[in-house]
Amino acid sequence: LSYGNTKSAGMLPNNKYNRENIRTNVNYVANSKLNIDAGLGLTQSLVDLPDNDNNIYGWLGGGLLGSPTTRNDSPNGPLTQDGFYSNRHYNAINAIQHRLLTKRVTTAVTANYTPTTWFTNRFTGGMDFAADDQRNFYPKNDSLWYGGLTDGGSNGSTSRSAERYTFDYLGNMKKGWGANWESNLSFGLQVISSRNTVLGATGIGFVTNSNNSVGSAATTTGSGGFTEQRQFGYLSQLQIGNQNKRFLQVGVRVDKNSSFGNNSPAFVLPKIGGSWAISEEDFFNPLSGLVNTLRLRAAYGTTGRSPNPGDALTTLVASPFNITGSTAAGAILGNPGNADLKPERGTEFEAGLDAGFFNNRVSAELTYFNKTTNDLIIARPIPPSLGFSSSPLANIGSIVNRGVELAMNISAINTRNVRWDIRAGGNTLHNELTSLGTVLPFNIGGGRTLVGQQIGVMVSKRIESINTTTNVVTVSDTLAPMGNLFPTFEWNFTNTVTLFQNLRLNALLDSKRGFTLFNNTAFFRETQLVRSNLRLDPTVLSATERLRRYGNPTSGQPAFVTNKGNAATVNDVRDAFIEKGDFVRLREISATYTVPSSLAKRLGGVVDGASITFAMQNVKLWSDYSGPDPEVIAQAGAFSREDFLTLPNARKSVLRFNFTF
Repeated sequence: LSYGNTKSAGMLPNNKYNRENIRTNVNYVANSKLNIDAGLGLTQSLVDLPDNDNNIYGWLGGGLLGSPTTRNDSPNGPLTQDGFYSNRHYNAINAIQHRLLTKRVTTAVTANYTPTTWFTNRFTGGMDFAADDQRNFYPKNDSLWYGGLTDGGSNGSTSRSAERYTFDYLGNMKKGWGANWESNLSFGLQVISSRNTVLGATGIGFVTNSNNSVGSAATTTGSGGFTEQRQFGYLSQLQIGNQNKRFLQVGVRVDKNSSFGNNSPAFVLPKIGGSWAISEEDFFNPLSGLVNTLRLRAAYGTTGRSPNPGDALTTLVASPFNITGSTAAGAILGNPGNADLKPERGTEFEAGLDAGFFNNRVSAELTYFNKTTNDLIIARPIPPSLGFSSSPLANIGSIVNRGVELAMNISAINTRNVRWDIRAGGNTLHNELTSLGTVLPFNIGGGRTLVGQQIGVMVSKRIESINTTTNVVTVSDTLAPMGNLFPTFEWNFTNTVTLFQNLRLNALLDSKRGFTLFNNTAFFRETQLVRSNLRLDPTVLSATERLRRYGNPTSGQPAFVTNKGNAATVNDVRDAFIEKGDFVRLREISATYTVPSSLAKRLGGVVDGASITFAMQNVKLWSDYSGPDPEVIAQAGAFSREDFLTLPNARKSVLRFNFTF
């Protein structure tokens, strides 16, 4: 039986978090052949979150889009903008309530049945149920804080439920063949059923803020929806082992999913792999003093990714209409669907080694991977004239992902009172869109699909020349790739020092390199709703940099000119605002003191162990990015890396107490 409680006060006024969880596990041994494990978990969390990202009701939106000229320092003066955007000063933003209450129940029962020594069976059934109640409340006010009908009070309530039921069976037959050979045959099935339901209601216009239920509002609207999905999978694998040194595996998995298009067949995923503990061979003995263990491994197989529930369906969107003075139910075109939609299919080759050196004081894992994914599931743009409100998903093109992963562990010092452990890791990534089939390049997320580049690559008309005499800025005729969406190199480095077996000091440093992000905060503040001092004060930036960012200021002249002489605007030329995101971050430093057991038992006689941890997170950032944090992603999407009025990662101090009873 375990209980946990986590409370956190955010760095913004209307931001806090409270989470409680209880978990219990029971093990029942019926006899030597059958044992049963059962577990139950209960979780409740309550979180208050302010508006964030592209939002004029949030703290960053209100502050960065405001103006210091509207600041009111008089204690008796009226509060209007007070330095914030519009009338949304401190009190207005702080009064907004965004609250999410989540309740979750998880259960699992596992039965292990071993009728004979060579035949094992595992049956697992589980349920995961989560219910969310979300409230977005803007209080009634007479100061025009929010604009329009919202100033009369607005309350949006959304209830979501997610149900997931699973059943798994895995059987294994083990057989020895003489003294040197062994076979393991594994087989099983998996069934998953999930259902998601959402109900929403919004009320606008309240008599008083104390009675703000949706049903008390002057006008109300409602919405609802649900999705269901069923997945079936069958798997089998045969492993042949020789002298416990050499292993060969062949296997296959067959999947069927209700989210596939009606015309899509079952999905077959074969694989083959092998490993060799070469250090166990006699011929390796001369190297055993340096290399204690060495295992070579390789595998080739296929992977898949299913569409989401409903992605293949033709849908309509409810749209009531009024022609004769009375409202009637109606619908408009939603998504045309795709009856031929099928899963993505990837083929991957992986090879590597696991090694231990100097009596395993140093260990290393090295892996090379090369994966080609075909039939990418991407929203295919369609002409607006077709009348659909969203684009259908389709299987388009291919991408390649390849790279190298390395992880090392070093036990630098290992004595009774001092231990020093080092862990370092790194990986490279080459991501390339190799084909779009017959489809022309199109926008995706915040980037574009260009063959030969990373998928979702950042694009802009590239600046080719700046003439500071004539103020003419010449740019490319077409969109050009400006930077990668995904990092091409990442590394991490962890140091852990343990003193006198009770005090553990830890530090984590990591880095991501080779990627870019769109600084939309700077772009918006400098070119759209101009609030930045970089734009307002002509003495801050050099003449060349002002031309690079804003183009030709001469009245009657286009901001930018293409090589062919056509006009281009700041919306076409974002060269200056697509920035390198490379960074190094001191992610965390911590100190943990483990209370000696003899001392812990004095705490009421019921405490077996205790520890105290103090940690600091996001301690230091080194980056050339002009924004506060290159790791933020506004309105996270599959192909988006954008900073738009986004709250950066907070520097945190954590004090934690752990007790064992």
